[in-house]
Amino acid sequence: MASSSFLPRLILGAAIVFGVAAGGINLSHKSALEAVRKDAETQKGNADALVAQTKKATDAAKAASEKQKAADEAKVAAEAKAAAATAESDKAKKDAEDALAQVKAKEIEIADLKTKLPDPNATAQTAPTPDPAKEKELADAKARAAETETLLKTVQAKAEDADKKAAALEAAELARQKLVTKPGLEGKVLAVNPNWSFVVLSIGDRQGVVAGSSLIVKRGGNMVAKLRVTSVEPSTSIADIQVGTSAKGTTVQPGDVVIFPGS
Repeated sequence: MASSSFLPRLILGAAIVFGVAAGGINLSHKSALEAVRKDAETQKGNADALVAQTKKATDAAKAASEKQKAADEAKVAAEAKAAAATAESDKAKKDAEDALAQVKAKEIEIADLKTKLPDPNATAQTAPTPDPAKEKELADAKARAAETETLLKTVQAKAEDADKKAAALEAAELARQKLVTKPGLEGKVLAVNPNWSFVVLSIGDRQGVVAGSSLIVKRGGNMVAKLRVTSVEPSTSIADIQVGTSAKGTTVQPGDVVIFPGS
């Protein structure tokens, strides 16, 4: 009887032990699955952030390209306008020289006609009879001389105005070319696009950033690379990473400090 009752207890004990073990295995699997799920969510979050950052950088690059194109077109238009003003000034000067030559010719003609007029101090007996044709010719010559002199003044005024316009355009172009960001201005790198070698900066037009300016990327007091600004927005700007300026073994990263050393 003892033997027959021991067997069921043995089977029951084995079943309990197996159940506990199975429960432990299930808990272990559940924990592993939960860890995998959390890791997958983290990876997805990182991937979404990277996609958003890449899209932002791509949009910024497109805007920078469009702005640079507009700036190039404006520069070409300004150069064409300056060339046209110079040409207008040259033409006005040539017209003034021609008008002056005409005035001198008329003065010579008037002087010659005066020598042919009768002497007003001569006596009535010796004074020749006035020649109406010559008097009319003299009056016409005087009128033409006055008209030419008026034309000369007009042409000279145009020439002076053209010179002023050309000088103003030249001064504006020189001022544009000399624009540089004020030295010592600092900002940070917001995003980096390694495929296109450009970065988005935390400072822009409101802080005094000017397109074409050079700047240095620093990290912990060490230089990482050199940049050149290609496009400026009100509060951000785009800059290209200059080839061959990156420190060995380092790359520009978001959060790096940028500083403008000046021209």
